[in-house]
Amino acid sequence: MSRSLRRGAVAALIIATAPVLAACSAGDGAASLQVKPNAAATTIGSTLKLNGITVVTATNGSNTANVVANIANNSSTTPETLTSVSVDGNPATLSGPAVIPPLGSLLVSGPGQVTAQVASLSETPGQNATVNFTFANAGSTSVQALVNAGAGDYATYAPAAPTPPPVATLSPLPSPSGSTPVTGKTTGKTTAKTTAKASISATP
Repeated sequence: MSRSLRRGAVAALIIATAPVLAACSAGDGAASLQVKPNAAATTIGSTLKLNGITVVTATNGSNTANVVANIANNSSTTPETLTSVSVDGNPATLSGPAVIPPLGSLLVSGPGQVTAQVASLSETPGQNATVNFTFANAGSTSVQALVNAGAGDYATYAPAAPTPPPVATLSPLPSPSGSTPVTGKTTGKTTAKTTAKASISATP
């Protein structure tokens, strides 16, 4: 093969594989979450695909964290439900029903969607955690997911800051009803008058 033909074949191969390489580097999760393409991904059977799996820590100094995952349901007829999530064996609390409709998707812990929050996370940003997902029909799967700090691109996926409790205010106690203050002047005058009258009446 001549040098020009070899160059042409190499160029054609690069052009043909470029979209595949781009898709592998970015992934569905990166496009959906608008975060860096370093999140885990997995599939369950032929119907469920999980992309952009990561654990995002709180920014208020607590150990809480949200599990983030973009779950796609490729079934055209059957909805799927995420029943539980855990991190390193510690169960996460789902804020509501996590239903993935047929040919639809659910961004767990995305803005305005159901969240999966862990009360206490052992790992710190930059480490990996074992995340388990359990579904009503498809079963369970586990992945190693990177822990990210809830700042920058991940700020909208971090646990919400707790609402401070209301401040109690004290009001003065009302005076007891029906009570009439008695002054020393009135008491003394009444006592003297009563004593004098009793003395006069008792004189023969």
